[in-house]
Amino acid sequence: MSDGKQRTEEVSGSAVSAADQQLLKDLREANQKLVLATLRAQELTDQAEAAQLRAEQVTEKLKETERELRETAEFREQLLGIVSHDLRNPLGAIGMCAQLLLSQGQYDSDTVVHKASFVLTSVHRMDRMIKQLFSFTRARLGGGVPLEVEATDLQPICEHTVEELRLTTTVPLHTKYQGDTTGIWDGERLIEALSNLVSNAIDYATEGTPVQVQAQGRGDEAVVKVINQGKPIPDELLPVLFVAFHRGKAAIKARAGHLGLGLYIAHEIVRSHGGTLTATSAGGTTTLEMHLPRHSQGEEFSGKVRV
Repeated sequence: MSDGKQRTEEVSGSAVSAADQQLLKDLREANQKLVLATLRAQELTDQAEAAQLRAEQVTEKLKETERELRETAEFREQLLGIVSHDLRNPLGAIGMCAQLLLSQGQYDSDTVVHKASFVLTSVHRMDRMIKQLFSFTRARLGGGVPLEVEATDLQPICEHTVEELRLTTTVPLHTKYQGDTTGIWDGERLIEALSNLVSNAIDYATEGTPVQVQAQGRGDEAVVKVINQGKPIPDELLPVLFVAFHRGKAAIKARAGHLGLGLYIAHEIVRSHGGTLTATSAGGTTTLEMHLPRHSQGEEFSGKVRV
């Protein structure tokens, strides 16, 4: 009886052991499948994240391309405005000279030669602007105005600018010079800049008051001031005064054809010389002040240099 019972327990023990072994085997297989599934899930997650990253990069590239196209379109409009703006003053001077010669009868030969010389000078300025158009385009996209610098004096630059503008305005223009006003600059570009500054002052000067153009040497720099009497520039406009196409509010006087480019162009020209252009306006007086280091961009002068 006891032997039978012992054999029964051995058989039962063997059966339990086999069941445990099968269970362990099943657990191991399940664990392996779980690990493989986890690895596969991680792989799929990585692939999804990589695909999302590529999609984001493509989206950003498309946005960048869109921005470039939009900026290109805007710049084309700016460029047209710049050309028309810069050509206005010499064209006006040429037209006025021709009108005077036709309407006031005979002139002596010296007067005719003087006016013809002035017309030719303005024509040459226009021609140079047109020739530099592509250079200006590249400079605008690249962050600067190309210069051809040489030994220059601000006094004849101021005189030419004022003489040119006197032909197209009744506003009195006064000049004043002090100290050494020579330096290494691009004279033609400075005429453009100063013409824009003085034209702006003329536009906003109170009727009957003069616009003053002052040039002064100060150590390692020269300073040009353009001063007019009139309504002060609003505080909110001063920070964006040199931004292209900014007209200000309707309360600010604006004449037809003014695109808000003059001060922007002047600022870019001065900046390319390594200088600064600032504006102050208070007590009925507005002053645009141009600071020019005598050696533009720190270049030592050795003949004509392109910077």
